[in-house]
Amino acid sequence: MTGSSGNLILIGMPGSGKSTVGPVLAERTGKDFVDTDSIVKAADGRELRDIVREEGYERFLELQQSIIMSHRFSNCVISTGGGVVKSSSLMKYMKRSGTVIFLDEEPDVLEGRLAPDRRLVRKEGQSFRDVYQERRPLYLEYSDIVIKCTGKTIEDIVREIMFND
Repeated sequence: MTGSSGNLILIGMPGSGKSTVGPVLAERTGKDFVDTDSIVKAADGRELRDIVREEGYERFLELQQSIIMSHRFSNCVISTGGGVVKSSSLMKYMKRSGTVIFLDEEPDVLEGRLAPDRRLVRKEGQSFRDVYQERRPLYLEYSDIVIKCTGKTIEDIVREIMFND
């Protein structure tokens, strides 16, 4: 099932565990860990929320797509920003490079995990629930594997991903 580059691509809402599960999964599988939000920040030089505030949500999505698609990933566990599913081109690129894994978590749990100062990149006026309801069908559409995370430890999730890949 894994694409030719052997990548494991983690998708899901902010708070779903991508940045927590990713490094552990990378260590267990002998892959490098990559966080696409960090790549975008490094390439642009600004915090993601600042890009959205200064240039708008749509421009942020365009920048994210061009920056990520300019990279060639091989043998990596890739933690993606929650909004990558808003770009069909970017998701097709990701699917060609590996197995896309949706870390599926309940919205109440997700919202509870987000620190009050952590901004969710979203359109003006959208609530967390609005974003969840908009993105969840896309996560399901693009994923090769869906991992239900509710009530599971990091170890449980990593084992399940390794068993399914």
